[in-house]
Amino acid sequence: MVCKRLYGITLVELVVSLAIISILTLLVVPSFIDLTRSAHLSTQTNLFLSALQFSRSEAIKRHVKVFVCAGSNGVCSGKPQWEEGWTVFVDENGDTKPSAGELIRSFQALAEGYILKPNVKAVSLEFWPDGQVRRGSGGLPLMTFQLCSPDAGAGDIRNRAREIVVSQTGRARVRMGRLGKTKCS
Repeated sequence: MVCKRLYGITLVELVVSLAIISILTLLVVPSFIDLTRSAHLSTQTNLFLSALQFSRSEAIKRHVKVFVCAGSNGVCSGKPQWEEGWTVFVDENGDTKPSAGELIRSFQALAEGYILKPNVKAVSLEFWPDGQVRRGSGGLPLMTFQLCSPDAGAGDIRNRAREIVVSQTGRARVRMGRLGKTKCS
């Protein structure tokens, strides 16, 4: 009689393998979620940062004042709600609103749940031909825009918020949210 050898795994081997896979999954999934959250926050931050840099470069290149205001679709909202989008325009007629032929570019709203607010009630910034920036009221600002993710209230603010700092020279830079300083409520 010839014995056939059966190949396979035992129940003990199966249970041990599933236990190891479960433990590895529990270790990897939170890190992956944090990585995804950070990538979404960086994307939203870079959208606004690129708009500021674009506005400054257009002011220098065209040698005119270039405005960036809160509001999308070529319309300034008049409210400091920057998460709804922003509009970049040249103000040729001096009315501080985009008119026909003045619009350079309009940016759409941030992803749902993200909040973008300045440290002062600014509804627009104006970049001068030398690259400097002024608030719509004319003052030279050192402005900080706080960009908060939808879950900024839960967990470490450094991983859930960014600050975009606009210096008087018009240069913008990004820094992590700061404990006790970045307010996302």
